[in-house]
Amino acid sequence: MSDLQQQYTRSDSEQVPFGVVQHNLTDILPSASEVGHLWTSYLAECMSVCFLKYYVAQSKDPDIHAVLQRALDVSSQRVNTMEDIFNSIHHPIPEAYGECDVEVNTKQLFSESFTLKYTRLMHKFILINYSNSLSLSSRSDIRSYFSECLTTSLEIHQKATEILLAKGLLLKSPSIVTPDRVDFVHNKDYLGSIFGAKRPLNAMEISHITSLIETKELLKTLNLGYGQVVKSEKVKRFISEAKQTADKQLKKLSSYLDDEDLPHPIILSNLVTESTESPHSDKLILCHVTVVIAAIIAEYGLSVSNTARKDLAITFTNFSIEVLALAKDAQS
Repeated sequence: MSDLQQQYTRSDSEQVPFGVVQHNLTDILPSASEVGHLWTSYLAECMSVCFLKYYVAQSKDPDIHAVLQRALDVSSQRVNTMEDIFNSIHHPIPEAYGECDVEVNTKQLFSESFTLKYTRLMHKFILINYSNSLSLSSRSDIRSYFSECLTTSLEIHQKATEILLAKGLLLKSPSIVTPDRVDFVHNKDYLGSIFGAKRPLNAMEISHITSLIETKELLKTLNLGYGQVVKSEKVKRFISEAKQTADKQLKKLSSYLDDEDLPHPIILSNLVTESTESPHSDKLILCHVTVVIAAIIAEYGLSVSNTARKDLAITFTNFSIEVLALAKDAQS
């Protein structure tokens, strides 16, 4: 056996216990991935603080108030932690959003049930995004930050789910008949075709269609409310365009469930009040709408990767292209 082979054999057999490796963080430069994810996380959490301050101030239901307050406390702590990390790596702190972008004393714009549903949706996106952020980070302080984010966001998402379920407000995926045996795909007909007969939707496809409908319904409600209060005509037109796109896509997504007599999520129409007083700056509202558009595009991408029906995959792809074009309009 050569010396090199012996070296690899020894290294394979040696085990280094967790916790014994010491290093100085000042000697480890943050990677582009770490800085990029910290930057976007900082902007998102500052934005979250602005929204949650208003939600908490308007909340009267003690169960809902407790979750919203916990979410606000968590986002505020995350902002402080990230500022400490930016300072430790001698990186300028991003210019984000603050007190000038929120007015908590305006009239109530959204119902409490909507604020809880929307907070739950945002933490669903956080769980997805921060999982990716953690997997791309190497510095121990940054990994520790994103790991803690996952723990607290899971806690908030679970608590919000429990309250919505207890109050009969949780939107759930439809149930399907339990099969009496295990079956397998025997030929390419399972993929279907763009035209002609199509097989029934499978459980994963139903799951993603339902999730997309819920997401787009909640964002449609958000745009309906903000469309009432924004001051800029340009922003108002963009929000109206976003709502029209959502209506069109919702109709198509719902048709897939209707074709198989499956129920689809229905958001009550009384989630927006008649208030015309804006609780947020136009700048914050426009940025938030573009952020959630990016989240929708990511959700369409995830849906494409989990569908085996050609027509459905094409629909998801086309919809993501439409939403991407909408996001570009926001930058003009």
